[in-house]
Amino acid sequence: MAIPKSSIGYLTQVYQNVSEVNWSEAEALYNSLRSAGVIIPDGEGRSKGALSIVCSEIAKMRGGKVVIDRADIGFPDRDVDGAAPILRERYGPVSLLIFSGSGRSLVPLVDAQKMALHITRTGRKRDYSIDVVTSDPNSPLGKLGREFGTCLVVKGRELEEDSVDTSAFKSTGILGDVFILGASLVLQAIAEALYSGRPSEVRQRAERLMEETNAVVERLVNSGFLSELIDLLERRSLCFFAGLGSGREVARMTAVRMGHVKRAIGDQVYVAGESSTPPPRAGDLLVVISYSGETEVVASWCKNFKKLGGTIASILGRKGTTIESLSDMVFHIETNVEPGAPNDFYVKAAFATSPLPIFLIEKLQERGLRLPEYILRWYHSVTG
Repeated sequence: MAIPKSSIGYLTQVYQNVSEVNWSEAEALYNSLRSAGVIIPDGEGRSKGALSIVCSEIAKMRGGKVVIDRADIGFPDRDVDGAAPILRERYGPVSLLIFSGSGRSLVPLVDAQKMALHITRTGRKRDYSIDVVTSDPNSPLGKLGREFGTCLVVKGRELEEDSVDTSAFKSTGILGDVFILGASLVLQAIAEALYSGRPSEVRQRAERLMEETNAVVERLVNSGFLSELIDLLERRSLCFFAGLGSGREVARMTAVRMGHVKRAIGDQVYVAGESSTPPPRAGDLLVVISYSGETEVVASWCKNFKKLGGTIASILGRKGTTIESLSDMVFHIETNVEPGAPNDFYVKAAFATSPLPIFLIEKLQERGLRLPEYILRWYHSVTG
């Protein structure tokens, strides 16, 4: 498998890690998801966001799966072991699909343990599966996946957290980003293979996604859009990220990491449309993620933002759209998506937005402000 070379070192590591995936493990996950009638996505923080992006595409594709999140109001019980038999009766076999780089994330681990107890009590392994994507197959979650379903290993960052200096973020990534991006790319390839019905295509599709995500990132790095956006992010102002559906998950993932940086310099970052989101002010920044560029709710947010004197930067999948006309600056990620197929725009947008906090950190360092990772890790621990 050819490994793309990125000008951002940690993305090259992501591609290297994807190339080292055991494709038999990926095919086993493919088969488990193909057999499932319903998928419960489970994870924490940005891992959960990355998983939700691809699960949303699996749900929306022609012939897709029912996907029910633990946070949905329609989730039929407070706990996974209580919900599992109800979901099995309604939809068929249940897959508890988990993203956890460490394999020790608390909420997914508790859910997996309860699902394992349910499987053990009932003896119905064909009806329930714990499917784990992790960097550590010997972790508690990795072991549960191997015993009660599948375990797909996607490597993460190899350096110890405390050894990472601010100047090394381009080479190492921040916290769990290397695992999250690699795992989302592989799962997107599996989703596309589920749509085509050909498990043998998973590796080929992953290789295509590596080439295409790398091309998108390189184009962004060399664009005026990036330099203008970093200048805006450096200013003392509130920053909002917006999208709906899968676009909202990309926006939330980016907002989480950007928030770690902006809060360290006294600013705040919000996701548009949430109950705790304040109204914008003149000079604030709105970053929009939208494939269609025509989502009415998002377009309405943009109109209100413009009226209040804010600046809008959009990452869009189509040209000549309403949201583009409302934006001050636009970066396009054009994709050729067959109707009914999983849309890879959102995974590409996640790769494109991933380096934004790193470029902001570099800009701040040029001003004399260093943000070591232990500070970002502290914000991560208290805000998610």
